[in-house]
Amino acid sequence: MGVMWHGWRGILATQQDKMGKANLRQNATSRRRRRRHLRQAASLGVLVLAPAFADENDGEAPAVAPSELHQKVVRFHLDLEMLRWVMGYPKLTATPWQVSDAAPSHMLRQAQVMFRMTSQFAEEVAGPRVLPMPPGSWRRSLPRPAPLDRDAQLADVLQVVNDAHDRIRAIVTLQNIQNIRIVGEQPDPDETKTPGDVLAQIVQANRQLNLLLHRGIAPRDTYNRVMAAVDRAGDLLDGHYPQLPPLVVGQNPDDAYRRLIACFGVLRQAAPRQLQALGIDLERERARQGVREADIYHLATTLLADLENVANALGSKTTKPPRGEYPVPPFVFPSHIAQLGTVLETQLRAWRRAEEGGGAEDSGAG
Repeated sequence: MGVMWHGWRGILATQQDKMGKANLRQNATSRRRRRRHLRQAASLGVLVLAPAFADENDGEAPAVAPSELHQKVVRFHLDLEMLRWVMGYPKLTATPWQVSDAAPSHMLRQAQVMFRMTSQFAEEVAGPRVLPMPPGSWRRSLPRPAPLDRDAQLADVLQVVNDAHDRIRAIVTLQNIQNIRIVGEQPDPDETKTPGDVLAQIVQANRQLNLLLHRGIAPRDTYNRVMAAVDRAGDLLDGHYPQLPPLVVGQNPDDAYRRLIACFGVLRQAAPRQLQALGIDLERERARQGVREADIYHLATTLLADLENVANALGSKTTKPPRGEYPVPPFVFPSHIAQLGTVLETQLRAWRRAEEGGGAEDSGAG
């Protein structure tokens, strides 16, 4: 009986081994079939959108140098410039940010904006020719989420940029303009590039990309982004939300931009020294003229990343402002964004006083 049991156990192990090998062969065949399907679709002029989410089994992100990431963003920008020239759209003239230092979380936030905008651009250019993907395989309209179990790394940023670049390359293939070369050779990695250079390059690419969209960044998008920053600042103050100040009409995008620059200044003074705060040149940005809506949005996005870094480092609990305290206007003006920016600045000043031992004395709604 014991011999028979061991015999059956050996047969069962052999069958399981065969099944495991068969599954491996089937998975490899599926991957080859999928790659062939994507190549065929591209050759037929179908816009193929690559996966935007990492595999669930992804482990620790590999090490990526700032120079490698910067090179990838520059290549993205070069292909974007080729599309811009072919389409006859305006070229960006705004000067880039001057950033001395940046954390991967700053870059990841801006890379997610890049991904969303390139997905929208692909929809506008390709329309119904976007290749439908099998259900549950991946979602092409959402950005790769930030890692939940660890801090963001440069490899996470690189993957999102790669996903966005895949969409731009697909548009180039769809328009049959891949043989046009108007911007010179692809650059080699520049070892002198810093994380601050990477962030500035991503923002600059996003600014240009916004000029190619039929439906670019709208004031309501910026208002919601500043509102997200107000939410995060409320976390730092255990649910302290100041009253909405009176609306000052007649303000322009430059005014709203400078209000957020003031928020950066307060946050820089109050943030813990051990955190990697954004090293943007505030004086240079305060003097910027001709601000566009997208400029305010990108600044608010980076400010939100800064606040998330601080709130996460301090272990702040998530709170929400009282319902109806900050209603979204039916039509958002720069004055509304500046008004909400004033709320954020008041919060940050109250938090700075609390950190210095003075307490938060601003009148609040929370």
